[in-house]
Amino acid sequence: MNVIEKLEILADAAKYDVACTSSGVQRAGKAGQLGAATQAGCCHSFTPDGRCVTLLKVLMTNVCVYDCCYCVNRASNAEAPRAAFTPRELADLTIGFYRRNYIEGLFLSSGVAGCPDRTTELMIEALRILREEYGFRGYIHTKAIPGTSVELIDELGRLSDRLSDYCG
Repeated sequence: MNVIEKLEILADAAKYDVACTSSGVQRAGKAGQLGAATQAGCCHSFTPDGRCVTLLKVLMTNVCVYDCCYCVNRASNAEAPRAAFTPRELADLTIGFYRRNYIEGLFLSSGVAGCPDRTTELMIEALRILREEYGFRGYIHTKAIPGTSVELIDELGRLSDRLSDYCG
């Protein structure tokens, strides 16, 4: 599966994650006109001074060991196509979109693949690549994975501008 196929699956799966909203509009570009809109993949957040910021909204993975009845990514949902980014894929994708001026930041959440600590380690690695290797200073909002160790939550928080839990 290539990165664009993963993006389609993981951006669509992220639309159910709270704390950020997407327009839900699907509109293709037209010759002689400006812009296009897609249903999934981008959301908007607002800075303290009221400025609107466009974020790439994706999951690290929609594979999940939990079977929460309310969640589309639950383990028992056999109909859901599954995908996972590597930390490098997610960082490169984010930087590519940023350089094209599609986004100003990242909203990252995830299903729980294996265990909470391992999933969080993958998220941390993606953010570390963005912050340290690319020198990315854009906005990053990350959802903490329930059950993750305090040490990893602390590290995730240091790499993020905003860290929230599954309650918002």
